[in-house]
Amino acid sequence: MSADASALDVCAFWVGEAVYGIDVARVDEILPRVVPLPVADAPTYVEGVVHVHGTAVPIVDLRRLLPAGAPPRTAKPKVILARIGRRRVGLRVDGMAGVRRYTEAEIRPGGSTVGVLGVTSDECRLLDLRALLANRTAPR
Repeated sequence: MSADASALDVCAFWVGEAVYGIDVARVDEILPRVVPLPVADAPTYVEGVVHVHGTAVPIVDLRRLLPAGAPPRTAKPKVILARIGRRRVGLRVDGMAGVRRYTEAEIRPGGSTVGVLGVTSDECRLLDLRALLANRTAPR
């Protein structure tokens, strides 16, 4: 463990050609391939729901919410189960990029993409899931 109390541990993942990350403390588990059940009248970025430990969890396709580009040929899609407050959400991603640690000095402001809080020195875009999912118009 680092002596730097201001370090942030991030669960990093691929969406298209870009690396994104969320605070590792929000991650409950990572699931392999899942096939969600469709939900009527769900937003276009919600693929459906899966039942995890007796609870229905919506699956959000991050490729529909973030500038993605083509997925890598070697993509191994996963679903990250994350917490937003008391709610859980599944995030479909193109692959995992591991756990990374960043200090405040390594993070700069996120720019104009909704839901991106900051960008690290190695170009990992740090997401604010609450802000990202509150954005109801996905880029095409």
